[in-house]
Amino acid sequence: MTTALVIENDPQLGLGRASEWLAEAGMEFDVVRPHAGDAVPKSAGGHEALIALGGTRSAEWAEELVGLLECAVADSTPTLALCSSSQLLAGAFGGDIEPCTEPQGARMLAKRDEAGRDLLFGPSPMTLDVICWRAYELVRLPEEATLLAASPYGALEVFRLRQTAWGVQSHFELAPEQLAEFESFDEALLEKARKVDEHIVEAWRPIMQRFARIAAGERRELPVIDA
Repeated sequence: MTTALVIENDPQLGLGRASEWLAEAGMEFDVVRPHAGDAVPKSAGGHEALIALGGTRSAEWAEELVGLLECAVADSTPTLALCSSSQLLAGAFGGDIEPCTEPQGARMLAKRDEAGRDLLFGPSPMTLDVICWRAYELVRLPEEATLLAASPYGALEVFRLRQTAWGVQSHFELAPEQLAEFESFDEALLEKARKVDEHIVEAWRPIMQRFARIAAGERRELPVIDA
């Protein structure tokens, strides 16, 4: 059984349905909740993967989380950082972050050519539906990062740092009924989220399950299938 260390930075921003997708692929979780007083480990030692969730921009433990992400990248631990944690990951290696001015809500991303040979995103569809919801965003990636997918507005939505650390700025793990718990999602935004939710599940469930297989040791070279 493959085990992932999961950093939950906000009680409302958990793994959501992604936990079911990962479990289907044989992954178990050790969840650390710094918002409830848990200490952020210095490394992901003893785990095959690291998953860092959203809600970290103003967290008092952000510096400790940055250290954990840096250690995971240095150790080549398969890492997935979502939302603000993806910004911390990029910022730790030289990326720039500014307030977000892009529209919020449902959005379709387009993969970049470099994604064609990526272990995680190579086999995924050319377009990926997500839910954009953030106060800040990446405006420049680190030099050693590879852009894998971007929005029509040019947002740096999905990237890989070195070989086995991935950042995703937007959300796919939260179902529409979970989004309804947040005041920023009015009925119009929720309706748009409902319309694309089937496509989000169809695309992101296999991606998350590939992440579990990568954590378990799968490192097959991918052909250029969609460049």
